Amino acid sequence: MFEEDIVDGIEIDGVHFLDIPMGGKEFSRCSFRSCDFSQAVLAGSEFTDCVFSECNFSNTSFSGCRFLDPTFSGCKLAGLAFYRLDQLVFGFVARECRILNCNFSDIKSKKSVLSKCVVTDCDFADADFQAADFRDTEFSGCVFHKVDLKKADFTGAFGYEINPQTNDVKRATFSMPHVVGLLCGLDIKIKD
Repeated sequence: MFEEDIVDGIEIDGVHFLDIPMGGKEFSRCSFRSCDFSQAVLAGSEFTDCVFSECNFSNTSFSGCRFLDPTFSGCKLAGLAFYRLDQLVFGFVARECRILNCNFSDIKSKKSVLSKCVVTDCDFADADFQAADFRDTEFSGCVFHKVDLKKADFTGAFGYEINPQTNDVKRATFSMPHVVGLLCGLDIKIKD
């Protein structure tokens, strides 16, 4: 389907990427809409300044793939190992996405955005999310351990359990009543 190795500035709509060889393909400033990347192998491919709207990334293989400043809107991201990306830093924007069973451990993702998302059973251990924007995001069953969350914005976010003794939350912003999620792991009782 994509004969050229470099694809620049086009709109791609409704494509299923499972059987499309992606090795060596570079997509720059492309817009992907309603595309299905489920179980696709993206090894050797690169996406620069691309926008993904209402796409499905379920169990997609990121090993050896590069994403440079992607934007995800209304996408499903499930079972993804972001630590396998072929890059040291992964900055991204995700709005109104469902993010399930993903592993963000050990990645550096300063100033990233996960706003108005539903984030379920994800691992953020040892990650760097300084100054990240988590506003209005629902967290459920997520692991935050040794995460750098300095200056992160959790305004309106809820469902998180973040132990400030094992995570760096200096100058992070939280809102009531959900700030009680910072009390987990402190072996205390809270009464009404």
